Amino acid sequence: MILWSNLEYVTLRLVRRFLFSGAVLDRIGAFIPYWRVNQGRLDPEPIVTAYQRLAREAGVAIRGTRVVELGCGAANGTGHEWIARFGGSWTGVEPFAPFDAELDAWIAQDVSRRHPGGLTGLGGRVDRVRDLDALESGSADLIVSNSVLEHVADPIACFRQCHRVLASGGTMLHRVDYRDHFFKYPFHFLTFSQAAWDNFLDPGDLPRHRLDDHLAALSCCGFEAEVVERSADPDGLAAVAPFLAPEFASRNRDILATTTASIVCRKPA
Repeated sequence: MILWSNLEYVTLRLVRRFLFSGAVLDRIGAFIPYWRVNQGRLDPEPIVTAYQRLAREAGVAIRGTRVVELGCGAANGTGHEWIARFGGSWTGVEPFAPFDAELDAWIAQDVSRRHPGGLTGLGGRVDRVRDLDALESGSADLIVSNSVLEHVADPIACFRQCHRVLASGGTMLHRVDYRDHFFKYPFHFLTFSQAAWDNFLDPGDLPRHRLDDHLAALSCCGFEAEVVERSADPDGLAAVAPFLAPEFASRNRDILATTTASIVCRKPA
């Protein structure tokens, strides 16, 4: 079974790496087996609702705050939805995806239909930058991300910048998807050596960091982190456990089985 699934998996991974760019995936991703198009391109409402729920559980006030979102994608959809609900300011950070003005206008129009007057009535502001370097120290009260941290090659460098940008006593809310993004095979990517992954199968933005890697990086950068939501697939991991690459075979199986997690991080006042 693992041999057959690996044949399909490797074929799809090679096609993804060498034939499909991110721009192509945005257009045809809905037709690729086991692939999911970024939710932010479809409807930002569920993302903002999830942020709101996490903030409520963490006791974090969000109305009128200065928010930075990591990896906002080709449009500022989450920002429009956020401002329409809560006001304040929202700045998206997106170093890779080019801005799609047509998509952004369509999403903003859709948000306006759901929240009449929301984009102007609360006096909010939506901005966009390519890198955290462009933001002033202490300029954010809240930093959020949705299915982004799993794509960050150097979490420590990222969290150091977040620590600089975040005001004293500020909070981060991160929703992380630790599955392989060919979702039929959530853990197959853990069966390949680092060399095979880096040279042939990695699409360029899936470094295979696990939950404990992120928690260690957050602690290293001065954050107090708490996992407030976590889902796991122990049966899915058990199916590939005999074939785990040496880099993962000796690691905590409970952590490896994590599929998604929501992490609340606080910068001490």
